[in-house]
Amino acid sequence: MGLNWAEHSVEIAAPIETCFAAITDYETFPGWQGAVVDTEVLDWDKNGRGKRVRLFIDAKVRKVDYTLDYRYEEPERIEWDFVEGNGINAADGHYLFEDLGDGRTRATYKLGLEVGIPLPGPVARRAHRSTLKGSVDDLKREAERRAASAPKAQAARSGSEREATLAEKAGIRRPAASTPPPPSADDWAGDDGGHSVAELPGRIVNRAASTGMDVAGAGVGAARRAVGLGLRVPSALLDRARGLTTRDR
Repeated sequence: MGLNWAEHSVEIAAPIETCFAAITDYETFPGWQGAVVDTEVLDWDKNGRGKRVRLFIDAKVRKVDYTLDYRYEEPERIEWDFVEGNGINAADGHYLFEDLGDGRTRATYKLGLEVGIPLPGPVARRAHRSTLKGSVDDLKREAERRAASAPKAQAARSGSEREATLAEKAGIRRPAASTPPPPSADDWAGDDGGHSVAELPGRIVNRAASTGMDVAGAGVGAARRAVGLGLRVPSALLDRARGLTTRDR
């Protein structure tokens, strides 16, 4: 019968590295690749990328699965060798990524399949093209989602790092998290040892609350110190610290 070929290209508003990372993140495919029912990474290469991967596909006319051995020219090209399949006799092709600049990428997916079930040629070709186009469109959405979320994550990290640097300059150390020692039998009893088991949840809550107050107190002290040194701190923390400083006077 031979391979039935199809090809589809799309421009993606995401850097080439983001596109490559998404299409090689095989274990997440069921969450965003509409045709993929499940995946199983059977082997990894020395760079931690999937080397042998089994994919379970909803191919419109029926569900099939096949195993591929991948090889990479990161981040521009992904190729594979067909290992075995159920409902698929052979698969060949590649994914190509072209850096268009300004954080944009052209992705081209070319795939040849030989199905292992009798289907009229037009039906097989239509199903193949539809599935392949859907795969590329799914990649576009996922890569653009990842690209959009990256600046937010970076901004959050930068903000935390900036606050840590200011605190270090001020000589302020974040209070170490303290873990209270495991309660002893005496902790659960009053002077007469008469507390019942029914009272234990309330006593546990009270103990946890007192520990939390100690940690909060340490944070307020750090805020006061930052205000005294004239450092810039987040507005909510600054207002809190000023209020406490005024109240103490």
